[in-house]
Amino acid sequence: MSMRYYLDFDRTLFDTESYKAWLKQRPEIIPLAALPPEEFLSGVVALANEGALAFAPGELSQFLYPDAAAFLREKENAATIITFGDRKLQELKVMSALHGIPRVAVMYTQGVRKGAYLAPHTHLHGGAVLADDYWVELEILAAECAGIRLFEMRRDGAPGDGRWPAIRSLAELP
Repeated sequence: MSMRYYLDFDRTLFDTESYKAWLKQRPEIIPLAALPPEEFLSGVVALANEGALAFAPGELSQFLYPDAAAFLREKENAATIITFGDRKLQELKVMSALHGIPRVAVMYTQGVRKGAYLAPHTHLHGGAVLADDYWVELEILAAECAGIRLFEMRRDGAPGDGRWPAIRSLAELP
């Protein structure tokens, strides 16, 4: 059986900080740009859910990390994106960023932590690998999904939490 890869989207496959800076220049977002981060995100989520925010196919591919598209193309059906945020906003981002990459499966947890989301199906994930940048997600996954090997993605080059192997590129995954 081939290796199964679960990959977080924001800050693992997608340069979220560069995307946010770019997004703040869009006319429909400019009124939100000066808000505190939580209010800014709430405003963007509201626009996405109202249908007032859209991205052209491939428009967001510029924010994929250089190794992301190649990794997804190479792993094909063995790779699944698992993402936590607001479903509508995450769908808009994922569909635009990954336009043209075939056979990409995505799990939208809609605010359910990834460990809790995957836990009922842990028998299906034995030997799988998961990469995420957020220690909270990794901590819950470690508690709920013992059969999944966890890797902390550190695109920023900072040291990892220390409880999981820290990687800086998808090429470091087994």
